[in-house]
Amino acid sequence: MTIEFAPDLILTNGNIVTVDKEFSTAEAVAVYDGKIVAIGGTDEVSQLAGKRTKRVDLGGKTLVPGQMDNHVHFSLAGMDALDGEAKVNIATLQSIDEILREIKARVDATPAGEWIGTSCMYRGALKDGRFPTRHDLDKVSPDHPVYIFQSGKNVICNSYALRLAGITRDTENPTEPEGWIVRDNDGEPTGHLIAGAGDMARKAWWKVNNQPIKKWDFLYFDQETQIKAMMAQQKIYHQCGVVGVRDMGTSIDELEALTEAHRRGLLKIRTDVLLGLPARYMSEDEILNSLNSYFGPKQHLGDSMLRLNGIKIVAVNDGWWAHSKEKLKFIINEYNRRNWNMAIHINTGGSGDSTETVLTALEEAAMENPIAGRRISFEHGFGLQEPQHYERARKLGAIIASNSLLAYYASARSMRMNEIMEQVRIAKMSDTDPWRRTVRDWGMPIKSWMDGGLTVTGGSDNPAVVYDPDRPFLSQYSALTGDTMAGVLLPGQQITREQMLRMYTINNAYACWQEDVRGSIELGKLADFTVLDRDILTCADQEIAELQVLQTYVGGELVHER
Repeated sequence: MTIEFAPDLILTNGNIVTVDKEFSTAEAVAVYDGKIVAIGGTDEVSQLAGKRTKRVDLGGKTLVPGQMDNHVHFSLAGMDALDGEAKVNIATLQSIDEILREIKARVDATPAGEWIGTSCMYRGALKDGRFPTRHDLDKVSPDHPVYIFQSGKNVICNSYALRLAGITRDTENPTEPEGWIVRDNDGEPTGHLIAGAGDMARKAWWKVNNQPIKKWDFLYFDQETQIKAMMAQQKIYHQCGVVGVRDMGTSIDELEALTEAHRRGLLKIRTDVLLGLPARYMSEDEILNSLNSYFGPKQHLGDSMLRLNGIKIVAVNDGWWAHSKEKLKFIINEYNRRNWNMAIHINTGGSGDSTETVLTALEEAAMENPIAGRRISFEHGFGLQEPQHYERARKLGAIIASNSLLAYYASARSMRMNEIMEQVRIAKMSDTDPWRRTVRDWGMPIKSWMDGGLTVTGGSDNPAVVYDPDRPFLSQYSALTGDTMAGVLLPGQQITREQMLRMYTINNAYACWQEDVRGSIELGKLADFTVLDRDILTCADQEIAELQVLQTYVGGELVHER
């Protein structure tokens, strides 16, 4: 019996952009046992084929390393991808009437008294120029507690849910975490709860439901529903050429669902987990007890498909502090003492003093236990806009996890709904000029970060914004050009095609300590590819937003074909 050691797969006649150190190109690539075993010209690589080798003629199409996303909430996104099976999906609806229609359809099919939750709201501008209120929701849901997951920090709920939260006209605004109860002219809550006010409601709802707290959305779903949701979202990622994600603020039940999906062989998105300790609901003693009693998986434990890579910290959201400065320093120091890698959300909407506070806390913690080399990341990137902070971040070895897709959509809301956003105080910092506010909130100096020696990665914050399989590279386009739905926010920050591709491939692999394993098309690396319908290096800038993903491969396995 002859054993044939020939490639399992050979792709030829392509324009292969390797994203190696030289940013070289090739025509063909061969795969054996999920890894790259040959790269070169079509004729030379074709000679390696055996009887069982599958051959794919790319017909001149462009093949790039599989794309990665630096910041997603996998399970939350999946609940939306189930399209109504778990939560009411309003992620792309752009008017209050559309939102109410979808909620009413769920109300009509749900027994009275049961919870109804939604996806994140559309991150662009609503046609109404305002947000829904409890009065809108009460019209279609008087007998069900309903909440709109307006974003990661804010909720909009109906009167029923407000009663369960115990929030009335006499309820004071919370101070830690900081928040704001939006009220009408008569002082009555409108149902819109900002930052810590949303946290206050969630904490009460968990108590009512006799459920434990977690970092994000308060509804719990059983493991089978979670796995089904993740698989639905995985399909969307594959359609958009995405082969790997960093899952942010993962709760224990979500980690268990990911682990079970992987055990069953279902997980085909390389997932790096950043755990989410719900620290903003906990005292310092409770945090310390949780850290001291943790006997779960350790950092970097896992395999090429599912790994644990750190812990998420939220410092400030839109000017609203999640913790006092003293508690924040305590958290950073305790995580650092235990060598946890940290993904830190500094701020969205200008740096204020939060960037200074976080950098100082990290520098002080590093004096006890060095941080450089652990690859901490500043999530979203919006909070690091002052040049004097770049060098300090570089010395810490910090990575900027920029979210261009989020900026692309959210800029439109800031620009076109500026007045109402100021009224409800979605951002604590006030600025009456719509353009200045939009630039402050969503401008990303990507070129300046890179010029300052910082590694910049690319991603979305999905499901705060959703992937569109018809425009799968919209995030890459926005990173390249700086363009958004409100226009170019920071002129002069455009980057090159090479820098753009590195952001979504090898730089993301570096952020996960995986640059030797994936992120580029090189010998011995995992065979994760994205095949495009045009040359991403030479097409017009606008075409980046319009290109199509023809195929996606994970470990040499075809997981999507258009």
